[in-house]
Amino acid sequence: MKKVAQKVIKLLSKKNLKISFAESCTGGLLSSSITSISGSSKIFTMGLVTYSNQAKINILKVPK
Repeated sequence: MKKVAQKVIKLLSKKNLKISFAESCTGGLLSSSITSISGSSKIFTMGLVTYSNQAKINILKVPK
């Protein structure tokens, strides 16, 4: 997973793009994978772990 995260960071940096995640079942795995790489703050803006259905509805506006 680390090599994939490094490639994502490199590609997004090259294209001057940012990334954010809204995670549920992964429990923050994607955010953790990206932020474990030095320099990720250049491309990573936010990660939310919203596990409960109520949080998904209220915070992420996922339809019931």
